[in-house]
Amino acid sequence: MKREDIHIEMLSGEKRRVRLLLPERLKAGEKVPVLYMFDGQNLFEKEDAFGGVTWGVQEALEALIDRQEALPMAVVGIDNAGACRLDEYGPWPFIVENYSSAGEGGNFAKHFIERILPLLEKEYPLKTEREYRALAGSSMGGLMTSYIGATYPEMFGTLGVFSLASWVSEEPFIEMLEKEGEYRNARIFLQVGTEEEREAEGKVDYEHSQTYIDNSMRFLKKALKKGASLEDLMVKIGAGKTHNEGAWASYMEEFIQYVQKPYFQKD
Repeated sequence: MKREDIHIEMLSGEKRRVRLLLPERLKAGEKVPVLYMFDGQNLFEKEDAFGGVTWGVQEALEALIDRQEALPMAVVGIDNAGACRLDEYGPWPFIVENYSSAGEGGNFAKHFIERILPLLEKEYPLKTEREYRALAGSSMGGLMTSYIGATYPEMFGTLGVFSLASWVSEEPFIEMLEKEGEYRNARIFLQVGTEEEREAEGKVDYEHSQTYIDNSMRFLKKALKKGASLEDLMVKIGAGKTHNEGAWASYMEEFIQYVQKPYFQKD
């Protein structure tokens, strides 16, 4: 597998780094399935990742390919907006505790679907069919993943939602799912830990951690009601797992295999 970067213009005019992991060798005209992920800084390079820990995406995919347990595929990580990350990943404005968002997520989602994806699919050998596109993110990236999955159901066949941070805007999120959202038989890999909220000294806030679990289950119930696939559902409640890259990385091999399961069935 090889790494490449491209810079794409965002709505603000800013050039945003998009990180790609691509198969080394492809036949002429060959295209590959693709997994799109948010918070691209945290996927590949330790020097750019939060806390110096990545999701280990490249390592996981290469290990699976070496064991002949996965096919070569592309992984595309779009960097977050840094200090404006919550504005961009928040579909609705909020001010809760020490966090706030201007609620620009709807505009970001539209730009991602209408501008970023077509550009990437033109420049790189990426399959464009829904069943070969997957989307994943954690925390606020998980909220954006579930939002895009519901509002653009024709785009992605598989969704990976890790440590869903819908608590920052739970009411409008649930309202959207009930009134507008639909999932059209989407496959969902849903992960949440029992110790999502852990303070710096290691003390666990079990009440807030339970909120993550409760909200994840509420999302699951609504998603199934709006057409998500029950047969293909994967739910992982991680005992002792917290809200960080190390926890999410521990699921990467399993998640990649989940993403690719239909490819093996089809081929």
